Amino acid sequence: MVLQIGICSLLLTLPAPSVNDVDQANILIQSIQFSSPDLTGIHKAELFTSSPKKHQNLTLKIDNKTVQQNIYWNSKIMIGDVDDDRSNEIFLYEYSVGSAGAMRLTVFGRVHNQWARIFTDPRINEEGVEQRFSNKYLGKNQLQFYDNLTQLSGKLDMSRYDYSQEQLKKMRLQTDPISEYIIHYENIGCQIETMRWIFANSHPTSVLSVHDYYHYRFRDHSFSLYETKILENDTVLGVKKYALNES
Repeated sequence: MVLQIGICSLLLTLPAPSVNDVDQANILIQSIQFSSPDLTGIHKAELFTSSPKKHQNLTLKIDNKTVQQNIYWNSKIMIGDVDDDRSNEIFLYEYSVGSAGAMRLTVFGRVHNQWARIFTDPRINEEGVEQRFSNKYLGKNQLQFYDNLTQLSGKLDMSRYDYSQEQLKKMRLQTDPISEYIIHYENIGCQIETMRWIFANSHPTSVLSVHDYYHYRFRDHSFSLYETKILENDTVLGVKKYALNES
């Protein structure tokens, strides 16, 4: 089963107050309450802000404890069970400002009776991510690409795009931030897929997409990267697998 992360069910969501109410300290933006599996207690996740005029100033509290700060304004929290233990985890889904439509996902789960991060994409803040791909013009509308992070390479047929030979010679592929997260529920547990676009020079001509897949490790109560795929539309041009070191 494959679900977009936005489909996670909510047991109770309280409406957000008006953002015009700027005089209130710690304005409540969103609140979710949900029960534990044994029905002995109620958990609560809340997003607060002290100033809705700033883009990155939200605070996430879980059960009245601050777990993350400096969250982008137009973000939201959801719940869903990623490890099939009948206990909900909390998804913090962030949307940055700007034209790239960047997104960020952090998942909090109960580890030894405490809330802890079980997923934070380690490839969010990589230095020089925009220049991750290098490329070389081969002639006859053929472009060779090389992913400097995974060492995967391949060829692109650029004949369907409206570029001159001189433009193709000068072209430099640009890597966008992550723009989508997809949750895969499988028989072996939960997997998280991230997707980012690779553009010819700049928006809006996307020529490749990079998909990273993270597998939930029950032993460590966390997600680990296990596979990267590079696609041209629906065609897989390269795959790299990583050792999970599962015992």
